[in-house]
Amino acid sequence: MAFLFFGKRRKVKPIFVGSYGNDLTRGMYVFHIDIENGELLKKKFYKSPANPTALFKRERFIYVCYKNSTGRPTDGGLHQYATMDLQFGLAAKVFHHGKTFMDSFVNEERSCAYAVDYYNNEIVTIPILKQKIVKVSQVLQHEGSGPVERRQEEPHPHYIDQTPDKKRIFVCDLGTDEIVLYSVGERHQLTRDDEHSIHLNPGSGPKKMIFSPDGKFAYILNELSNTVAVYQYDDCQLSFVQEIDTYDKDDFDEVSLAGDIVIDEKGQYLFVSNRGYDSVSVFTINKETGKLTFADSVDTDENPRAMILINNQWLVVASQKGGTLETFEIKDNETKGILFETHFSYMVGEPVCLVEGRGI
Repeated sequence: MAFLFFGKRRKVKPIFVGSYGNDLTRGMYVFHIDIENGELLKKKFYKSPANPTALFKRERFIYVCYKNSTGRPTDGGLHQYATMDLQFGLAAKVFHHGKTFMDSFVNEERSCAYAVDYYNNEIVTIPILKQKIVKVSQVLQHEGSGPVERRQEEPHPHYIDQTPDKKRIFVCDLGTDEIVLYSVGERHQLTRDDEHSIHLNPGSGPKKMIFSPDGKFAYILNELSNTVAVYQYDDCQLSFVQEIDTYDKDDFDEVSLAGDIVIDEKGQYLFVSNRGYDSVSVFTINKETGKLTFADSVDTDENPRAMILINNQWLVVASQKGGTLETFEIKDNETKGILFETHFSYMVGEPVCLVEGRGI
């Protein structure tokens, strides 16, 4: 997408940003990022009824998980929006008794959505009829706990997605230190696959799992232990390879929590944000073994909670407490580092989630 700006044609891509903020700033922001220099351009703001916790895009629809901040049964839930560049129109919504969903996933056929409820230990199935989410058709619950007080006294499903071979849906449970795999049956119903599910080290707190572009390796971000666990993936089987700290713990002895994890399209670099240490760590990836090696680190604003990679060149970082969006440039074959500040940033009240939009 391109547009004229003072006589110059800019090449841009839209980014949707979910913000907690306050009564005036809470909602969805639409930005354009200049893909030639990484500059952020605010274009539009949509006030939301509650705090957005996560965004998922499938073709022209964006699915927003909302936090229940009132206790009403019509608060929270999953909302579906039709989007095109700056447009953001509500298509459907599912409240499910006012539950707060932490993350959602929609299959490629757009016939079913899934969501996880961090606070009530639930995984839900939501059919899609005539292109719109309708109502919850299945509810599953996790059981168990972990050793970390106040964070692992019960299950906390945090993230849901699909394995690269599309054979399983998986859930990262921060409370039980598990990656739980589910098979998908008739009418999109989920069945837990205990044979291929895995337990991580006690107290890990798995928050998110992503895969290498070739689908051979899984990278699990552990929020509580501040580590990345590397697993080889083959036909639903996860085999341990490595675990590595997300930052130099000898250099920082205060509280920090892993924020987000992103991998570049070529499978060369893996990026992790650290909330407390307030930085983004960069790791190089051995494509044969999947192992990570620490390579670089850059400082960010306070509490970098979410990241997104645009055009495999620009890393956009949303810092919740700092209230900013920042862009960093990825440069290959540099002797002085890999990730570089662009000095482009934008103030946004408590940004917490990001997704690339759909241009025209």
